Amino acid sequence: MTSTSDESRSLAGLTAPQAGPHPGMERAFRPGGMTLGVTTPLEGFAGALPHMSRHAELVEQAEKAGFATVWVRDVPLVDPKYGDAGQMFDAFTYLGYLAARTTTITLGTAGIVLPLRHPIDVAKAAASVDQLSGGRLLLGVATGDRAIEFPAYGVDYASRGELFRESVSWLRELAGDHPRISSTLGRMDGTDLVPKPFARRMPLFMTGRGQQDIEWIATNTNGWLFYTVPIEQQALNIKRWRRLTGRADGIFKPFLQATYFDITDDSTAKPQPIQLGMRLGREPLLELLQRWEQIGVDQLFINFKQSTRPVTEVLHEIEEHILPHFPAGQTAALTRPMP
Repeated sequence: MTSTSDESRSLAGLTAPQAGPHPGMERAFRPGGMTLGVTTPLEGFAGALPHMSRHAELVEQAEKAGFATVWVRDVPLVDPKYGDAGQMFDAFTYLGYLAARTTTITLGTAGIVLPLRHPIDVAKAAASVDQLSGGRLLLGVATGDRAIEFPAYGVDYASRGELFRESVSWLRELAGDHPRISSTLGRMDGTDLVPKPFARRMPLFMTGRGQQDIEWIATNTNGWLFYTVPIEQQALNIKRWRRLTGRADGIFKPFLQATYFDITDDSTAKPQPIQLGMRLGREPLLELLQRWEQIGVDQLFINFKQSTRPVTEVLHEIEEHILPHFPAGQTAALTRPMP
């Protein structure tokens, strides 16, 4: 007689979930060192809308160069005050496409605006990408910081912190078999959601603070995506994060930093501040990256929106001069258990 579990796997039409480490985590990080990632779109552009020219080819180039991850932002609606629509595409649809165009690079969301989506839809889309990519998805989530989007969804902006926590609880429960859930978001009893995540639990990353206490983030997520702040302040943030998460029993909760860079033709150009990042040459860039590695940043991912050079040219330069110092992890080295 066919078990309920077997029926679910048959309905999924995919490999049964494998308990244990997640290949995307293993590729994205390496013990004792920092890795590098990129944020889509891989282009410099003015205004809110990118051109998205040769975008998949550039992601393939980043993978071939040796970047550990490619991150996709979730920007449901364009807010003129922000002037940045990300890569424009729906995050999960785009990642499904990139999953088919790549083989090793870890795919990440930075981050899905949970209060604007039902957690069932998020869980199903995320697990689908995770399965279709062979376990390469890291699910970054956020509360959302563009108040103009919330009325369009009929969601109270002031309640986003509470809605976020409730959605995270759903995501955890939905990864199990036949969960029983009752909350203000709905009731679920006697049914199930397929497919399940590749490693039974989806790696869940917090983007920013999201109106949450650091203690809550440390307990309820698998890692923290944070912004670029002065290095002394970041060192304190990381020290606190390590104290709250620990590394007992081999559990690893990485700290990631997102930075905008304009890497100039002059390889020795000293750093100059730009919006959310800096303009500099590759030699000072290497020194800066090494400083961030020393204070404990586990991954730095680059946003190229402010780039004044063709990104394909910059990727080649980073591949030759920077990435050898910050190699990606190995998906075959499945050693770290997930919390």
